[in-house]
Order: sequence, then structure tokens, then C-alpha cells
Amino acid sequence: MKWQVSHTVLLALIALLLPVGARAQETIVIEPDSVAVAEPAPSAATVDSKPYEISSKKALLYSIIPGGGQIYNRMYWKLPVVVSAYTACYYAISWNNNNLQDYTIAYRDIKSDTPLENTSWVDFIPYGADPNNYVNNTSFHDQLKRGRDYYRRYRDLSIIVTAAVYILVMMDAYVDAELYKFDISPNVALTCTPTYIPPTVAAAPRDYGSYGLQLALTF
Repeated sequence: MKWQVSHTVLLALIALLLPVGARAQETIVIEPDSVAVAEPAPSAATVDSKPYEISSKKALLYSIIPGGGQIYNRMYWKLPVVVSAYTACYYAISWNNNNLQDYTIAYRDIKSDTPLENTSWVDFIPYGADPNNYVNNTSFHDQLKRGRDYYRRYRDLSIIVTAAVYILVMMDAYVDAELYKFDISPNVALTCTPTYIPPTVAAAPRDYGSYGLQLALTF
């Protein structure tokens, strides 16, 4: 009787555990298609960002303004060079032109009918000297004329150099824009191999060719 009771209890426990195990197994097993993985949405910066395009024509147009082409090409490190070049050209033109004006007025006044009334040339004589001694001094007149011609020549030369710098800055911006998309491969190699140079048709009968080294640059 005891065995029958224990056997009955054991069967009841097994019957109770089987549905629980089945339910647990059903909750653990997950079908592959039942779960959807959400992909991260692209950010606004990724969608809107575009590669910076550079046009050589636009670079040339921006170069009409000194340094504008370099700014358009994003070559900001060249701006101090451009500014320094234009500053030096402006200083050369201004300095030579101011001296030219001084010598021109002085030479004109001393050649006038009333040199003692138009006394701008007095600034060019030694300090404390008598102006009357230089009114008819032809050597002093020639000195003023040479100074006038000297500073006129270098004033004009400074203008020419400034125009050349202006054109050079424009060409620099144009070339940078043209080379912006130029593919420069980092795989640059220089190889040296022995080679045989066969004899030519017009060579002597005993010419069997020659040996040498061949250099090849790969890029």
C-alpha cells in the first residue's frame, strides 16, 4: 500500500513538472525572425556633408582680390606670404614715389625764375650752407635731376614688380585648384636592376653588347 501511495505521488509530481518544463522551454526558444534589430539613423551631418569641390575658374575669379584665391583653395598658410609680398610692393612704390615728388619739386623750383622764393630745394643743401651759393651751381642742379630720374626709374620698376606679384599670386591659386584632385600615390619606389644592352645593327662585328644598371622610378 505504501509503495502504491509513493508511486502515485511520484507520478503526480512528474505530471506537474512536465508542463512547467515545456512552458519554460517555450519561453526560452526565440525564433530568429521574431526579433528586429533597429539600425541607427544617419545623422544630419552625415546626410548633408559633401566633399569640398574646387573649381579652377572660381579660384581665378577669387584671385582678383589679393589672397582671395588662396582662401578659396583653403591654402590659409599662404596668406602671410601674399600679404608680406603686397606690403613690400606697396612700401617700395610709396617710398620711391615720395622721393620722386621731393626731387621733382626741388628741381622745378631751382630752375624757376625766382629760386629764392620757391625754396623747396634748400632742404637738399648741407645744413648751415648759404642758399645763394647753390642757385647757379650746375653741379647741384644735376644732382637734383639725377635724383629725380633715379626715383622715377625705381618707382616704375616697383609698379612692374607689383604687377608681376599680382599675376604670380593668381597663377598660384589657379595651379592649386588644378592640382586639388591630382592623385599623388604614396607608393613611390626607385628600383635598380642590372640590364643587358644588345648591340645595334650598325655595330662592329665584335660588338657583343654591353651590361649596365637600369633605374626605374615607379609612382
